[in-house]
Amino acid sequence: MADRFRFRIWHAAAFLAGMTALSAISAGPESRRFYEGLKKPKVAPPGWVFPPVWTALNVLQLWADLRILNRGGGPDHNKIIGLRVLNWVLYSLFTPAFFRAKSPVAGELVTLAEGVTAGATIALLAKEDPVAAAALAPLTLWTGYASLCGGGVAARNPDHLLDDLRWSGAF
Repeated sequence: MADRFRFRIWHAAAFLAGMTALSAISAGPESRRFYEGLKKPKVAPPGWVFPPVWTALNVLQLWADLRILNRGGGPDHNKIIGLRVLNWVLYSLFTPAFFRAKSPVAGELVTLAEGVTAGATIALLAKEDPVAAAALAPLTLWTGYASLCGGGVAARNPDHLLDDLRWSGAF
């Protein structure tokens, strides 16, 4: 009988490279200027903080994902996989929602959803693999903090996407 397929570090590295490329492509040329021009709450981090924080969070997420994918099934395995997929989809949506669409509100909604999916994953995963659950905890903490900051940004700044939707008569 053939050995069961195992996901390897190179799979995670290739996935992260693809996600990073997708984020870079979807950012738009004026992303840095857009972020720097926003009115932010005093607790908001400077722009240079995001790359190292997200690098660390992504490494932890991918390490947890390798554990999840390679350990086999448990009673909540499919739900956990679905939540992890949804979490990565949300991750990929943040940059175009916030930076490309210049929408602090859309960015905030994506951040809140990302935190909820990460928290739900941890809750399910804690029974089956507490080590992987612990690796996802910093993501939940960061998205909680980012949501506090993002709410302040959304409240203090214009939202181009919402303005465009209002002008189009969508609502």
